[in-house]
This record gives sequence, C-alpha cells and structure tokens, in this order.
Amino acid sequence: MIKKQNKISRRKFITTTSSALAFTIVPRHILGGVGFTPPSDQIRVACIGVGSQGIRVMINFLQNPDFKITAVCDVNKEDTNYFEWGPGELRRKVREFISEPGWGGEQEGCLAGREPAKYIVEKYYAKELSKVKFSGCAAYNDFRELLTSEPDLDAVIIGTPDHMHAVISKTAMENGKHVYCQKPMTHSVLEARNLAEYAKEYNMATQVATGIHASESTRLLCEWIWDGAIGHVHEVHNWSGRPFWPQGIDRPAESMPVPENLDWDLWLGPAPFREYHTCYQPFAWRGWKDFGNGAIGDMGCYSFDTIFRVLKLHAPESVEASGSRSYVLEGTTTNINTHDETYPHACMIHYQFAAREDMPPASIHWYDGGLKPQRPIELEAGRQLPDEGMLFVGEHGKILCG
Repeated sequence: MIKKQNKISRRKFITTTSSALAFTIVPRHILGGVGFTPPSDQIRVACIGVGSQGIRVMINFLQNPDFKITAVCDVNKEDTNYFEWGPGELRRKVREFISEPGWGGEQEGCLAGREPAKYIVEKYYAKELSKVKFSGCAAYNDFRELLTSEPDLDAVIIGTPDHMHAVISKTAMENGKHVYCQKPMTHSVLEARNLAEYAKEYNMATQVATGIHASESTRLLCEWIWDGAIGHVHEVHNWSGRPFWPQGIDRPAESMPVPENLDWDLWLGPAPFREYHTCYQPFAWRGWKDFGNGAIGDMGCYSFDTIFRVLKLHAPESVEASGSRSYVLEGTTTNINTHDETYPHACMIHYQFAAREDMPPASIHWYDGGLKPQRPIELEAGRQLPDEGMLFVGEHGKILCG
C-alpha cells in the first residue's frame, strides 16, 4: 500500500502515543459509520491520462475509500471517439456509477477526456460524501502544471499512451509522488531500468497495473509446476490474437487539422514531431513504434509476468524475431515494404533462457497477429487453441491456460 511521505496523520499520531497516554483507540467505523475513512487517512491521488481506459481505472479508485481523487489531467479536453470494449460498454458503466441515465449521449464511441473525468469525480463525490466536505476536482492539460500546482498530492495514476509513461513517472517521483502506472511500465527496456533506479533514489512506491500478478490462477499454476505436475518445463508457447488496430502501414502522406479539444504537441511528448492524423489517436497509437509497443507490449505484459514467475526467469541469453511483410504490386514488379514506423501484421519472437536454480534451460515462443503454435495432439477432438493463451510443455505433460 502506498504511504504518505513526510506527513503524520491523526490516526498514526494517536496510535504511536497510545501506550504512553493509555488512550483507547476507537475504530473509525464507529466514529464515521461503516466504511468511513477519515480524510486524514486518505491517499490523495491525481489521474493523468483519462481516456476510456483511464476512466475505467479512475472509477475503481473512486470506489475505494482509502483514496481521494483531487485532480485529473489529459491533453484532450473531451471527445466522443474513444474506444469501448463493446457497444456502449463504458457509457453504461459511467451512467450507472453516477446515476445519470443520459450521460455521454448516444453517438458511437465513448465520451472521455479531462472535462468528462472531472465531471464524473465531482458527481460521484457529491452523491457519496455527504459527511465530508469536498472542494472539487481540478482539471489540467499539462501533467507538469498539475504536479507543481497540487503539492498535497500523494500519488498519481498514469493512463497515457506508452511513450509517456516513463516521462510522467520520473517527473512525479521527483516531485515526491508515488506512481501507479498502466502497463507496459515504459516504452523501452532502458526506461524501465532507469525508473527502477529513480524509485530507489526518491524512495517512492511504484506499481504496474498487471492484476494477474496477484491472481489465484497464477499462484496455482506456480504451485503445480513447482511441484512437478508435468516435470521440468523446457518450452512455453505464448500467443495473442492482437493486434486488432492497424499495423504494417506507412505514415500517411496527408495531414489533418488538429481537433480544437486536443493539445497535439503535448500528446506527442518526447516523440519526434509529426502532423496530426486520426491513424495515431485515439487507441491506434499502439501499432506505431514512436508511441506504443505492439501486441506484445499490450498483452505480453500479462502473460510474461506469469511465465517469469512460474519459471523463475531472469534476462534471456538470446532473442530471435521474425515478422510478416507487405507486398505492393506495381505493374510486373513486386516491392517488399517492411514499414519502418509500425510493427508488422504478425510476428514470432523466440527467447532462450539458461538453467537456473533447479530448472533446466527453457525456450519461450511468442506469436501474434493470428499466428499460433501447433495444436497439441493431446487436445480432445474438435477443440482448438483459444485466441489468447499459453502452453507449458514439460517432460511428462502439458498445461494449456489463458
């Protein structure tokens, strides 16, 4: 749990002095009602990046009484073209959450951005916090302004595109804020190593949003394999049906007017400048090397977390990759275009790991874009491999899992 730095709450003061003064500590639910958390005990949080996924995460934190969201930040004031996991998925969730049946309109796509996020926070707290004064939720365009203008913040929740994760995380830690970041942690391995050093230097708590790490399924899988259920594991196949966003394409020749609600320069952040186009934002940024990490950066964060825990892995000894190519026919000549700015339609990546502890060398094979490993002969007739999955291959058997 993230702790507040350089501040002592009334609760902690009473606890640390109770033995000397013979105080009786009264549970907080007696003083404020069941589920009530005194403001002095709450962790003050800002949400940076409140598109559709950012709002989903924000709603979860709003419902936790240990947190108080006091500010939101996004380079987009508001828009209605954000991605949903199905028709009306997020819109229905917000409507139910704030008890407002007409929220978000009826257009295709979801309403999101800093102003809708601010509205959701204030509407929810107005409904839920009748016992506690709430001064409102601040909204910022620039995360740097937020961090200098909100000195009482304890932590930030980062839900921006991948290329901004490290920049915002480092700046937040420099300003004494703990960090909860959406996956992937960073845009590159070097950024991840640097952030680990910054967290140690600034003594900040950090966490990446891979909830599977704490799941019962992951714990059971570790126990089965460590107990020898299929013998020593020497091979793992891991595949994803993604991407379902465009990849294997070139930068468009034409540009588009920047929407009035969007600060395009701030959205680009540390990436080289390019003209605005809807092929980059929202959500489609995952396929572009300057902004995202493709399918493996999206889904591999979950599966590799499990694989590394189960097999007690460290850095690989070698990595070999191959990807699909696009063929463009011009008359009778075939031109092979590898599309330098985006990831391929599909790829395979092979990792080789050395022996460690009581485990033998192991190879990990990644597939995406519809590619899959060979169907295990042990599968019953008519059953196919799922669109997303992992297959652990051991000496005495195999484990197929999500």
